[in-house]
Amino acid sequence: MRLLPIYLLAFAAVVYGQQPGAPQGRGGVPGGVPGGAPGQQQAQQRPQLTWDFNNHEGWQQLFDGRTLDGWDGPKSVWRVENGVIVGESTVEHPSIWWVSPSDTGTAWLLRKMPKNFEFRTEIKLGTQTTNSGIQFRAIRLGAIPDAEYAAQLQKHFSEAGIPGPAVRPNLTAWENRGYQGDFTSNPNGSLIDCCMGPQRGIGQTVRENKNPLAPRREGTASRGNVVRSGPEGEKPELIGTIGDPHELASYFKAGDWNQVEIIADGNVLMYVVNGHVMSVWIDDNQKFGNPEGEIALQLEGGGRTEVEFRNIWLKTLP
Repeated sequence: MRLLPIYLLAFAAVVYGQQPGAPQGRGGVPGGVPGGAPGQQQAQQRPQLTWDFNNHEGWQQLFDGRTLDGWDGPKSVWRVENGVIVGESTVEHPSIWWVSPSDTGTAWLLRKMPKNFEFRTEIKLGTQTTNSGIQFRAIRLGAIPDAEYAAQLQKHFSEAGIPGPAVRPNLTAWENRGYQGDFTSNPNGSLIDCCMGPQRGIGQTVRENKNPLAPRREGTASRGNVVRSGPEGEKPELIGTIGDPHELASYFKAGDWNQVEIIADGNVLMYVVNGHVMSVWIDDNQKFGNPEGEIALQLEGGGRTEVEFRNIWLKTLP
C-alpha cells in the first residue's frame, strides 16, 4: 500500500490557492534569509503557481461531445444533447424510482479507468431535487433478475404506504460500490463510501440489519477535512482541516457549471470543486477500500431530476 504522498498535499495547498503562510524573512520578504543580501532573499522566493482547469496537456479526452462511446449505462436515462451528457428522470416518464428522500433509486454511467489517475469534468444540476456525484474505483454489484427487482420495488412502496408501480426500469446491471465525490444541490463536497445498493431491496433490510452488503463506513472525509481511515478495527482519524466548511460551500455554483476534479493516487483521495480542495481521504483500510475500478457518473433524486456533464478528461498517474 502506498504511503501518503506529501507532494499531493503541497500540490493542493499551492495550486488550488490555499497556500499556508510562508515563513517571513527580514523586512517581511517571504522565505527571506535573516541577514542575507537582497539578492539572496529574492532567490528564495518561489514562483507563484496558477491552476488552469482547461490546461489539458498530458490529458486524455473521455467524451467526444457527440456520442457515449466508451461509456456504459441505461439509454433510458443517459443521452448526448448539444455537446453535453444528460441524465434525466421525469415524473411522467420516470427512469429511476423514488419512495422517500432516504429511499431512492440511482442511475449510473460507467467507464473503465486506470488504478491511479486525475479526473476532471464540469457538472450542472438541473433541479433542486437532483443528487449526483462522481463514483470512482467502482465495482459493479451484478444485475438482479427483473421479477425479483419488481417484487422488491413493490415492497418498498407498500412499506412506505404510498402508491407506486410494480415495475420501473431495472437498472441493477449498472449498480456499483466505490468511493464518491458527492455533489448535491445543498453543497456537499465530501468524499464518501457509496453505495449500499439502493435498488437491491435494502431500504427495509438495512433497518433490520439484514443487508447482505458490507455496511457503508462512517467517518469518511466531509467537506473541509483531511481524514485517515486506519486498518480494520481502528477508528477514523482527523488529521487536519483544509478550510472552513461554510466558506468552502460558497464556492459551489447553484444551477450553473461547476469544475470538479478527483485525484486518486494509491490510498490518497482528493476532491476539488472550482479550484478549491474540499476534502482529502487517506484510506488505509484494505478490507473496505477499492484499489481500482471504474468511474461512474450518478443521477439520483425524486420527481424531475436532471444532471449534465461536459469537458471530461483523464490523466493517468504511475
